[in-house]
Amino acid sequence: MHSMERPTARGNEGERGFTLAALIVILSILMIFVAYTVPKQWSIVLQRDREKQTQYIMRQYARAILEFQRQHNNTFPTSMDQLKQARNPRVLRFKDDPIDPLTGQVDWLVIPAAAAGGPTGAPPPPPPTTSSGGKDANGNPTTPQVQAFPMKDYAGGPFAGIRSPKTGQSYMMFNGSDHYEQWNFTAVDLQLEVQQRLQAASTVIAR
Repeated sequence: MHSMERPTARGNEGERGFTLAALIVILSILMIFVAYTVPKQWSIVLQRDREKQTQYIMRQYARAILEFQRQHNNTFPTSMDQLKQARNPRVLRFKDDPIDPLTGQVDWLVIPAAAAGGPTGAPPPPPPTTSSGGKDANGNPTTPQVQAFPMKDYAGGPFAGIRSPKTGQSYMMFNGSDHYEQWNFTAVDLQLEVQQRLQAASTVIAR
């Protein structure tokens, strides 16, 4: 009969020590991975949330200006006070100028009506539906920016919307662009959007 050797206590301790060391190494790698990836992912989440807030504010101003036009024979407002003081209905829901979520300051740029499609409100051509065009070899936008002026320095005149002074590539597409400096959404854009929706609805009904 062959004798069976029982594992010694020292052998068991050695195996347990090796397993514990391997576990520590794995946990250390996981901690390093989390330390590098989680803050970055969380930063992206926060930035996307700021982008959503910025888009919401721009849309609110576009809606307010479009409502102002409907009440004033299709004319654009010439000052922010006209939007703030409008009543029955109140076209602008902000009591004070809101902070730009992308910059943390009240530094919006005012888009003149002429730059948005002309003082008559003629809709501009539809924006591109992809983000691949209009860029140079470095990925920077080559499409000319819509003319805009700092809100605090705006001398007055018909305007159609506001936009952020933020520059650089965004995480989200907005009105056909993935660069902040091309994030434009005015009353003219909103009117075109409404017309497209009505046309799509009428097409469905006609079928």
